[in-house]
Amino acid sequence: MRDAITEVDVLQQRLLAWAAWLTGGKGAAGYPTKSVLHNSWLPPAPGATPTMASAPASGGSRERQLHAIISQALSVRLQNTLVVVYLMRAPAAEQVLLLDCQPSTVRARVGEAKRLIALALNGGESGA
Repeated sequence: MRDAITEVDVLQQRLLAWAAWLTGGKGAAGYPTKSVLHNSWLPPAPGATPTMASAPASGGSRERQLHAIISQALSVRLQNTLVVVYLMRAPAAEQVLLLDCQPSTVRARVGEAKRLIALALNGGESGA
């Protein structure tokens, strides 16, 4: 039982790091924190050339691996749940509205996503 709790804690930390990486947080140098299509975005001042720093190729390799697993091994429903919970960091009441389900369903989906991610991570490590 202790191993299961430890694994969940590790997955929780990896999902938080993945969310930070995707939203331009710590370790995500060069990635935009919001879309240029966002309604509060303004064009650059006249004469200014907009540039974006590029991220180092080696940066965020764990997050890239997790992102690949999430996008390939999880259903769209589970992906959307992770986006609402980890990327948007929506409060529980808003999660229920955005995902159109009960709070217990949100928790169950996060648990299922973590289970599938753990299986994919363990499967990838055993083949190495």
